Amino acid sequence: MNLLGKASNPEFWASLKDKPEYKHLIDAVLKDYEKYCHGEIETIKFSAFRLFKDKGDRTTYQNVFFKRQHRLYAMALMSLLYPENEDYLKLLQDTIWEVCDLYVWALPAHIDNIEVCNVGELDLDATTMSMALAMIKVMLKDRLHPLIKSRIDFEINRRLIEPFFKQDWHWEYRQNNWTAVCAGATGCAIMLNRPELFEKAQARLNKDMASYIDSYKNDGVCVEGAGYWSYGFGYFVEYARMQREFTGGKVDLLKDEKIKSISTFLQKLFLDRDVIVNYGDCGAGTDVSVPYGFMYSLKNLYPDALELPPRERLTMEVHYFPFAVSAFVYLNKDYTYGKLSQVTEYYMQDCGWFTKRTLKYGFSARGGCNGESHNHNDVGSFILAIDNDQVIIDMGCRPYTRQYFEHGTRYTYLETSSRGHNVPIINGKYQANIPEAYPTTSFENGVFSVDFRVAYDAPEVTKLVRQYAPCENKIVITDSYEGVTSLVERLISYKEPVIENGKITIGKAVITFDSYLATASYEKDIHANELTPDGEIKVGEDIYLTSIEVKNPKNSFTFTIEVL
Repeated sequence: MNLLGKASNPEFWASLKDKPEYKHLIDAVLKDYEKYCHGEIETIKFSAFRLFKDKGDRTTYQNVFFKRQHRLYAMALMSLLYPENEDYLKLLQDTIWEVCDLYVWALPAHIDNIEVCNVGELDLDATTMSMALAMIKVMLKDRLHPLIKSRIDFEINRRLIEPFFKQDWHWEYRQNNWTAVCAGATGCAIMLNRPELFEKAQARLNKDMASYIDSYKNDGVCVEGAGYWSYGFGYFVEYARMQREFTGGKVDLLKDEKIKSISTFLQKLFLDRDVIVNYGDCGAGTDVSVPYGFMYSLKNLYPDALELPPRERLTMEVHYFPFAVSAFVYLNKDYTYGKLSQVTEYYMQDCGWFTKRTLKYGFSARGGCNGESHNHNDVGSFILAIDNDQVIIDMGCRPYTRQYFEHGTRYTYLETSSRGHNVPIINGKYQANIPEAYPTTSFENGVFSVDFRVAYDAPEVTKLVRQYAPCENKIVITDSYEGVTSLVERLISYKEPVIENGKITIGKAVITFDSYLATASYEKDIHANELTPDGEIKVGEDIYLTSIEVKNPKNSFTFTIEVL
């Protein structure tokens, strides 16, 4: 049974090098080869392994760990593309051997009890490493030394298969990317490496996948954001495709109409050619990218419904090895990129997201709730993009540390607090982290409304509704309220605002309001891009927090953003 299709056919790989449509993929592999595959492999130190537990730093260890993964995956692709070069195969086998010698394949940040020896922790990286090695063994076949193949079998068995069947895992009870990635990679590794065991695992894994799909509503929105959508849903698709082949089509998780809705999520997020809606723990709106292979795979499934994004938003990073292989397998030379309609409007009712593109600007606002996976306290917030750049911004995430995910400290940061989002400060209060509080949204006559009183721990407030009315060259924003004695509107930007004559200018956005009712000011803060091992900001980016303070709140306040 050929579960990897043409990816395990040497003739397929040999045929690619002279085809111009594959050049961008091959160039990306060569780039990773040059970056990761020269010199000796850096030693992983015990002190680096301890940093997450001792100080909260996860970057120091992961940087070295991920270099191994990148080298492994890049050398596997180089060995497939250039079988005539034995040096590539030699380095691949050396890297496999070294990876198999690692103390543990899970990351310190994901190990429940780091104080005891445990090589069988199943996290995102332990499961995906197992799947990748199983794929490499199938694709390289007898080109690999028998001892290398035996070692792969041995390590997958003790690090993945035995631990999986020994107990239930926490990610089987989540409803986010962990569920799909871990279950999907585990299932694929079993199908490829221990097919006789898959029947025993199939019902359990399918239950995990059903739980993951249940985390989506019918509108197909991934509340974790575009990056986690491609990661989690990507492994769901890989697993579903392989299972369909394994069962001869008897089990096909891709038939559900909801899968099609989830597949078209990304095209609803574009605010401009290079700007993506980046709520939650995403990068900046111009930094969010998704893998070529994942998008090609979806395009293969839904050729008419799915629109490929601009190439600038696609990546061929080999870190996501199944997607790197799928990029070659599902590429079609007739694909077109970035043909997204210039003028669109999407209201994603179930999750309360709204996006609109006009010829002048791109705009998005959100409802949601403050209890989502990778949550930020940002119900009612919005993003404005002009000339292929975010002007009124969402910062995205802070670098990951232990403290960033601890409930007691998570919402103390600018990036996660409503202080750093485009939402009002009500009676001196920022939004609260209230997971069970679900605001309501509506979209009627071109106006998107969010009733978000429940996002604030302010029982004295009996009404709080924000209305967004986006027109051809402006957006009118009105907050209506009862029980509000203090109101400060908040706008976040990378550009320094200019405040004069009762108006605020941020780039090509001009914000006006009744200057008799309110005054404007701004302060500067820092968005963390890189942290020291102690969690202090090492590299940051200036952020401007503009406040419009309403002098004597009545029943409503309106401000207008005009796009020049």
